[in-house]
Amino acid sequence: MKILHLTSEYPPHKVGGLGTHVDDLTRAQVKAGIEPIVIACAFSGSQGYENVDGVHVFRFDADNIPAEDFPSWALQMNVLMQNQAGKVIEEFKDISLIHAHDWLAATAAIGLKHIYRIPLLSTIHSLEEGRRGGIYEDRQELIHDIERKMVYESWRVITCSNFMKQSVCSAFYTPWDKIDVIPNGVNMSKYDFNYDRYAEIRAKFALPHEKIVFFVGRHVWEKGVDVLVGAVQSVLKEVPEAKFVITGEGYMTDKCRDLTNQMGLGDKVLFTGYTDDDTLDALLHISDVIVIPSRYEPFGIVALEGMASRTPVVASDTGGLSEIIQHEINGLKVWSGHSESLAIGISRVLKDNGLKENIVTNAYSTVKSTYNWQNIANMTKSTYERIIDEYNKADWKPSPGLVH
Repeated sequence: MKILHLTSEYPPHKVGGLGTHVDDLTRAQVKAGIEPIVIACAFSGSQGYENVDGVHVFRFDADNIPAEDFPSWALQMNVLMQNQAGKVIEEFKDISLIHAHDWLAATAAIGLKHIYRIPLLSTIHSLEEGRRGGIYEDRQELIHDIERKMVYESWRVITCSNFMKQSVCSAFYTPWDKIDVIPNGVNMSKYDFNYDRYAEIRAKFALPHEKIVFFVGRHVWEKGVDVLVGAVQSVLKEVPEAKFVITGEGYMTDKCRDLTNQMGLGDKVLFTGYTDDDTLDALLHISDVIVIPSRYEPFGIVALEGMASRTPVVASDTGGLSEIIQHEINGLKVWSGHSESLAIGISRVLKDNGLKENIVTNAYSTVKSTYNWQNIANMTKSTYERIIDEYNKADWKPSPGLVH
C-alpha cells in the first residue's frame, strides 16, 4: 500500500508540531507494512529526494515565493506542491491514497484527487477559527473556506481528539460518522536522555538552586504565553527560587518580554528564542515543571513530550489537553486563560514532591500504553483500508488510459 502524504512541514523544517507528527507517523507506517511517500516544503537549498528509514521524502524548493501575505504564499506554494506530487504519482504509478495534513496542503490535495481520481484523506490538526478565537478578517475567512472545502472533498477525515471532531462537525456541518479520532503519539526512544550532560546544559538556563518552569511553543494568542507571564509574580511569591524559561518566538514575544522587564522580573524570566532539538529535549528533562497555558489546543503534543520525559505537566483544561490530562493523576489542569489558576498549579507542583512523583509515574505509564506510534499507525492503516475498500466498490475511478 503506497500512501502519498502532503505536508508543509517535515524535518528539518518545523514550525509547530505538524512536522514531527508526519515524521513519526510515517516511520511507524513503514513498520506497519505501508510504503509512505512524503511531499514537503524545502528551504535553504535542502530540496531533493531522501529515503528516511524507508520513507520516501521529496522536498521541493519553497524559498523566495513572491507573496504579500502568508495565505497568498500558501496558495502559490500549493502549485509547486501539486507539480512535485504529480511527478511522483507518475513515477510510482500505484499510489492508493492521498493523505493531506491541514489546510496548507489542501488545494494541492484536492487538485491531485480530481486529476488522478485517487481518494483523499485529510487530517485536520487545528482550525482557523480556533487559532484566532473566531473569524474576523478576510484572510481568516479565506483559510476557513479552504478548510471547509478540504473536509468536503475528503473521503474521510481524521482528527486528533474528540474536541477537534466536535469542532469540525460544528464548523462545517460535517457528518459525525465521516470523522475518525486517532490521537497523536510520542516516540519514547527520543526521550532517552544523557544525564552526564545535565549540569552543563542546566547551567545555561538557571542557577543551581533555581527550579525551572518551562514553556515551549509559538508566542501567539492561542498558546497563552501571555497567561504564563501574568502568573510569574504569583509563583515567585510562593516559590522564590522559580526560574521561567520560555522557548519559541511569535508576534507576542516582544510584548511579553517588555512586560516582564517592566515588572522588574527580567532576571527570573529567560526568553531563549528557538532552540535546537537536542537542547529542547534536554529542557524537557531537566525542568521541574512544564506549563501549557493554551487558550486553544486541538491536542497538545508538548504534554506527551513532557510526560515521556518524566517531567510533571500543568496544562489548561481545554481542547485535547482535557482528554490527555487526568487532574492530579497524570498532571494538573488549570483554568484556561487564567493566570492566577496557572500560578496555583505551578506552585503546587514545585512545593509538593509527593504530588510531583505520583504525577510523573502515572504520566509515563499513560504515554507508553496509550500514545504509542505503532498503535496509531495501525489505527490509521485501518482507516486507509476502509477508504480503499469503499473506493474499489464505487464507480469513481480513473478514466480508461489515465496513468495512475
